[in-house]
Amino acid sequence: MSQPATPMVDVNVPRFNQAVVTVVTAVAFLADLPVLVGVMFTVLALSWMGGPTVAPLSRLYSGLVRPRFQPDGPTEFEPAGPPRFAQLVGTVFLGASSLALVSGFDTVGWGLALVVMVLAGLAATTRICVGCIFYERVVVR
Repeated sequence: MSQPATPMVDVNVPRFNQAVVTVVTAVAFLADLPVLVGVMFTVLALSWMGGPTVAPLSRLYSGLVRPRFQPDGPTEFEPAGPPRFAQLVGTVFLGASSLALVSGFDTVGWGLALVVMVLAGLAATTRICVGCIFYERVVVR
């Protein structure tokens, strides 16, 4: 009996998502706009719950960015599980961050948001995804 196919994703989709999360979270912190943390939480939560067909940033990449830079379509793929797990972790952290910021615990809220920003920035620029590594070494074992 054959194994079901592992869902695959264009390697550029998670990188684009991580870059947007990094930039928006940095702007939120620098401009002291906690509402942007809530927006990123909502975007990531929608993406994680709804998958690629609902994911706002994935749709933005597929509809506007990819056609300009990869008109022939994606050329490199990776398993969807690790970046999806990393997205869940980012969603949880940004949700906790939003809750802390709304509750007046600014240091905790911004601290959690900055953890997401740094890790998303690392993944976007170097392809070192800490959530993906954690998934591969701990979750699937």
